Amino acid sequence: MGRNLRGIISGILLVSMLSVVGCNSGEHNEGVSVEGNEKDKKKGKFEFSLGEINDGVYLSKMLNLKFDAKSHNMYIYYEEGLIGDNDDAVYDRTDMDEVKEKIADGAVISDMGASDTDGLRSISITIRKAPDSKTLNNYIFDQIREYEDMFKEDEEEFDMMEKSYVNLTDGKVAGKKIPGIEIKSVWEHDGVRDTMFYEKQLFLKYEDYIVTIDVSAYDADDAQSLLDIFEKPDKSDFEKAKNSPKEGETRESKSERRDRRKRQEESRKETKGSSEETTEESSTAESGVEESREDKVSTGDFCAGAIDGNVYTNSALNIKIDITGKHMVFASNDDLELLGNPSWVVSEKDKKDYVDAGNSVLDMVAHDVTFDNAVLVLIDKKVDLSKEEAGENFYFDKKDNVFVEHKKEKINFNGKELICISKVETKDDKSKYYERYLIMPCGEYTAAIGAMGSDEEFVKNAFKMFTIDK
Repeated sequence: MGRNLRGIISGILLVSMLSVVGCNSGEHNEGVSVEGNEKDKKKGKFEFSLGEINDGVYLSKMLNLKFDAKSHNMYIYYEEGLIGDNDDAVYDRTDMDEVKEKIADGAVISDMGASDTDGLRSISITIRKAPDSKTLNNYIFDQIREYEDMFKEDEEEFDMMEKSYVNLTDGKVAGKKIPGIEIKSVWEHDGVRDTMFYEKQLFLKYEDYIVTIDVSAYDADDAQSLLDIFEKPDKSDFEKAKNSPKEGETRESKSERRDRRKRQEESRKETKGSSEETTEESSTAESGVEESREDKVSTGDFCAGAIDGNVYTNSALNIKIDITGKHMVFASNDDLELLGNPSWVVSEKDKKDYVDAGNSVLDMVAHDVTFDNAVLVLIDKKVDLSKEEAGENFYFDKKDNVFVEHKKEKINFNGKELICISKVETKDDKSKYYERYLIMPCGEYTAAIGAMGSDEEFVKNAFKMFTIDK
């Protein structure tokens, strides 16, 4: 969790951001109302599918990606068996129901792999089940911890001059920045450092699936040069693929593959037995928890919203934000609790009671993988905005040792004129941190839409991510 964002939000909890326009002090949480959820689900366009390889070119409708390995003198393929399975399981890549079942059982599916002629540089895409109740942010940090533990064990067991490191990073794929990790093995001796191995893993989350783009290369720049081969396909690419014979089409007939899979599944079921039942019970329990979390009763004019997948909707404020493709995730309840949110404030009624008692509550936080740039919705008691005027001032904050530029103005937001508070903090090293808040009346309450982070362009344009709900 980014130090800056945590510090800023903690500051909001101690001295409410709304106090800048004459409101109370407060705290925060995330929305759980179900209003508008079904409507948003019907609008969802996600359809699970695997990519296809034709004439040295990989195409994926689900990922909207094209990788022309042939034009870059690379060999392209996909693993025939399930990654991690020791029984050489065979499955039909065209049977999406079977593929989904395999993934649900814990299998990792190879969607694409490509390597250069000497095999020293490679890139691959795999798909696996997303861990229950984990955001992409949680998943990435879990990956880092696992690698760190593994490297620590190796160092304790072997006296090595080669050290391994794992760090947060990102990479650009078809023009989009995607979060991930980089893994480096560095040979260190007498002050000399030489990179022996470099790998970058980028992660995407599509509903119940984690997609990993894995690159092995000489260094970070070389890894990005492989990622740059990805591009967005157009209709002609898919039309061409439709009329081309599929890779592996002549290897084994579908009926032969089905017979082989059936025999394998029968032998596997004998060994899995009870463990599958446990998994199903656990899954059912998790589903029940999620349903109870969403099944909340509306409390009249209270302006809490709801998170459904990648969409936050607040009907009372008439706003919506869809973070699909923006490489952001919604903060989990654990994240919000770390930011100071009371653990017992869960339902919409809890939030209303908490605000009515004189506090403020975070209804939603969406952040990037570093937790450094974020947007949020905060709810407080009613504020009288009738006497608010535009203006700006500058001052030095001795406590935080930063120079502060503070500005209050009225701007147009989704057709409404609202008060906007902007703040820029400049440190001794000239680095800057940006904050913007829109103040919205909502019946007997007041809401604030906030944007904050070290990326000036992100904060400047963050409000454009919010659209009108109805």
